[in-house]
Amino acid sequence: MKNWLKLSRPEFHTVAIFPLLLGASLGHAASGSFFLWPTLLALASVVAIMLATYWLGEVYDFEVDRLSATLEKNKFSGGTLVLQENNIPHRKVSMASLLAVAVALIIGLYLAWGAGYGTSLFLLGMAGAFMGIFYGTPPFQWAYKGVGEIMIALSYGWFPVAAGYYLQSRSWDMEPIVLFGLAPAISIFMVILINEFPDFPADRQFNKKNLVVRLGRERSAILYGVTGIGLAAFIVALSLTGHKAFIYALPAALLSFWNAIDVLRGKWKDRNKLEEICGRTIALNLLISILLATGILLG
Repeated sequence: MKNWLKLSRPEFHTVAIFPLLLGASLGHAASGSFFLWPTLLALASVVAIMLATYWLGEVYDFEVDRLSATLEKNKFSGGTLVLQENNIPHRKVSMASLLAVAVALIIGLYLAWGAGYGTSLFLLGMAGAFMGIFYGTPPFQWAYKGVGEIMIALSYGWFPVAAGYYLQSRSWDMEPIVLFGLAPAISIFMVILINEFPDFPADRQFNKKNLVVRLGRERSAILYGVTGIGLAAFIVALSLTGHKAFIYALPAALLSFWNAIDVLRGKWKDRNKLEEICGRTIALNLLISILLATGILLG
């Protein structure tokens, strides 16, 4: 059980759970309703999709993760090394992944037609699952083709916000969904991007053409810095234009700016500093959803 828990990476489940709860808060504020059981079922489906994604990633990134562990890997990058240490057979992990996919599918079918949410919610869930599960899994392997970061930004950022909103309001009001989904999407993009820095030597050897391998770390540092400053400016701008919830997110803007400046100054070249920045970027992603949801509920 300890090995399965480590393999499942529960500390990283919050990156999709909190955006869904943010969307639910937004939908509740718009409609005045809150549907608990559909929300809990949607959370269970999201967790099942993440489990399948993480487990299959461990199976299909087995060799690259093993090499990364001998190079520059830190505790926020690469795999868990549970499979490399022969603690769980590959076959069991693959079977568990299929079971997790089946659970997510059953929940999606129930929410769509059993609970009456309809085809649109089911298709959104299927799109998110498709993008997440095939992040590192054949035949698509988005992470190897330079589009994985965008896929994760959608499936772990914007899609959960949209689903949470629809569960409470039963409407697709695109303005608040896009507006409040943008910050979690950008921040999870930053998480994926910075976590590719320590894996760069191993990823390059295995021709894993993610953004950092394609751009190189120097140009990727510029991309991260510009994105972080842009995210901070976005939050500040909305807080100044009458969106009260974004006032609560100003500490996240400060953190985003701090991370961006550290990366632009080249602190990522120090392994200990890079690990710290990776951790702070995950904290940024979580903080954005929590603070925006707090602002919505209190505002």
